[in-house]
Amino acid sequence: MDARDNNPERLQEYARALLDIGRATGDIDLLEAELKELKDEIISNLDLKKYLTDQSIVQSERIKTGMDMLADGGSPAIKTALAMIITLDITEQIEALYEAFTALVNAFKKQAYVEVVSAIELDQETIDMIKKDVDAASGLDVRVRNTVDSSIIGGLIIKIGEKIIDLSVKNKMDDIKARLKSVELGGEGFGTED
Repeated sequence: MDARDNNPERLQEYARALLDIGRATGDIDLLEAELKELKDEIISNLDLKKYLTDQSIVQSERIKTGMDMLADGGSPAIKTALAMIITLDITEQIEALYEAFTALVNAFKKQAYVEVVSAIELDQETIDMIKKDVDAASGLDVRVRNTVDSSIIGGLIIKIGEKIIDLSVKNKMDDIKARLKSVELGGEGFGTED
């Protein structure tokens, strides 16, 4: 099957490879911006597009011309991406490749939302501390939303998706009440003697 076909699965694989390149170099955002510039240049410059897709020109020469075009202005990631695009002969599909890549980047960078319920409104410094701790623990880039609920008396309830971390005074009091009730009912309790 010709690599120049419009096979969406194949383009998806190539987009995943580009994402891997961005992750390996540590700058997905830069690669995304440079790939957009490259796509725009190839689409708007018909002579360049024709040259990069001309099978009568040796592949190494097309790659060299592409690298010269990027010169010192391109990151190692975009240079690798351009060489891949020319080698796989998918220059004609660069727009679809870019769209598939940006969709993967958006999914990869998906941010998690964290709701922090507190008895009083938290100041920005406290929210930033919570964000930093949750980012480190989860490996995500979270957005923190503070909700005030005076019924929790004090402490915090942190909701991350379906997970709830209840650090509220009300929860601790309810726990103590439940333990005391179990002592009254003769269940396992605090220091009961046999």
